[in-house]
Amino acid sequence: MSQPLVIPFFIPHQGCPHLCIFCNQRLIAKQTLETQNLSSEVARLSDIIQTYLQFKKNRSRVELAFFGGNFLGLEINRIRSLLETAQPWIRQGEIHSIRCSTRPDTITPQILDLTRPFGLETVELGVQSMNDHVLSLAQRGHTSEDTCNALALLKANGFKTGAQVMIGLPGDNEVGAVRTAQKVAELKPDLARIYPLLVLQGSKLVQWFRTGQYVPLSLDEAVDQTKKVVTIFKNAKISVARIGLQATQMMDDPKQMIGGPWHPAFGHLVLSALMFDQVCEKINTALIKQEGLNQRNKKTIVLQVHPRSLSRLQGNRKSNITRLAQTYPEVSFVIERVDAMDIDQVHAYIVRP
Repeated sequence: MSQPLVIPFFIPHQGCPHLCIFCNQRLIAKQTLETQNLSSEVARLSDIIQTYLQFKKNRSRVELAFFGGNFLGLEINRIRSLLETAQPWIRQGEIHSIRCSTRPDTITPQILDLTRPFGLETVELGVQSMNDHVLSLAQRGHTSEDTCNALALLKANGFKTGAQVMIGLPGDNEVGAVRTAQKVAELKPDLARIYPLLVLQGSKLVQWFRTGQYVPLSLDEAVDQTKKVVTIFKNAKISVARIGLQATQMMDDPKQMIGGPWHPAFGHLVLSALMFDQVCEKINTALIKQEGLNQRNKKTIVLQVHPRSLSRLQGNRKSNITRLAQTYPEVSFVIERVDAMDIDQVHAYIVRP
């Protein structure tokens, strides 16, 4: 089944009563509002929908997504106008559902009643952490209890749910990140997104970073923590929709991306690290099962993966292959691509001489 076509509509930092220490969206919003007439927003949404639908091709499903800001915290008339704008395409069957991102403390029975007739299907919450001390340091303005209540209310009203969490927040650590993932998993959202915290120009965090009050995670630390969070979600059968921020021009500009574990393929690094761990586990099992084999003799091990997982197995710039050679100097490896395998799995077996 093909991935749905997602039509993204960015809402500049509006509808949010708080300015989190890591957020630079008010700077972006100011720049956007200076060049855009707000009364043209509905027309802009229509133009974006029509443009994206030209590229639908063989996609069987289309979703309109309101990202950025705090969609359900906007003025009621504005929420209604944006949702109403999409209705002609929904009635024609060209858009199948709507999703949005919002804060946990904006979820109320009244706001859900408002959105119900318009095809809003999925609501993603900016959870960030389930540690109230960490949330306070981040100046989020909501608590972990707000998240619990919001997810429960959304589920009770038949919405699909998402949870967005952050790695590397001030006051947090690996134990805290794992505990947040465990608590979120217990709430059973339908999907999750995981983002490492970056220090972006225009955010309060810049001053903390420059004075040493905040030290961001290294890339290796961020990958290691994130793979643990991914594992918890996958074991709980929660789909991980995204790992890491999307690459933009801002991320490549050192004047804008001030610090933190930025990598344009962060998600790939995490998935490759998970694949390496799995490969080592399978190799160790294969070696143990070969009774009577002299461990010092040279061996050939075949690694089988789905074709789409080949790059994960090899790692960034084939770093996994290099690490495998260093970890198992007595082993030579042969890689086989097997279409019938699950994309997240790897098999390993020893070729007898």
